[in-house]
Amino acid sequence: MFVSDAVAVSGKLSEFNYSSDKGSEVTKVFCANCGSPIYGKNTRIPDHLTLSLGTMDDASGLDVEVVIFERDKPHWDQLGKDVVSFATQPDWKPES
Repeated sequence: MFVSDAVAVSGKLSEFNYSSDKGSEVTKVFCANCGSPIYGKNTRIPDHLTLSLGTMDDASGLDVEVVIFERDKPHWDQLGKDVVSFATQPDWKPES
């Protein structure tokens, strides 16, 4: 089970790791039964996780702040004017 301040997941999780273009290690964690993505980690920003919105019961209170790999989003996915976006993996870290 994975638990943080706001997230609890039950069931078996699996993960795979790879090196990013920036030289950090990226870990993708997914459901071992169905393969659905759950969260990701990056050694460049060890205090942060990327969560898949599909894992949340209610994401209505969340606002998009940063989009990475914006080049891959569908044309109909419009971002707000205050959203920071990067075409590829940036040399950037969230403010703590």
